[in-house]
Amino acid sequence: MKIPAVIRTFCPYCRKHTEHTVKIIEPSKQRRSLSKGQRRAERRRKGHGNHGRYSKRAISQWKLRTKTTKKIDLLLTCKECGKSHHRSIKRVKKTPEIVKV
Repeated sequence: MKIPAVIRTFCPYCRKHTEHTVKIIEPSKQRRSLSKGQRRAERRRKGHGNHGRYSKRAISQWKLRTKTTKKIDLLLTCKECGKSHHRSIKRVKKTPEIVKV
């Protein structure tokens, strides 16, 4: 997917349409190292004997893989006021590239 390097769009800070420079951000949702489920599992795994569902092996990573595309965000920086805001493009198959127009 080709994205122009400069886009003329609405700036919420200037409250008018201005030119914006574009930068691509690939958001990656980072999980906490100890989520609530992980803390619960560790608490129930303590002690001796059979721990039910917590004594089973983990699901392999290839079984969890379902998404085939990535979500991307655009960071738009206003050329007049210099402030930035985001615009999301939901899912794209091809890796996006910025093209000078």
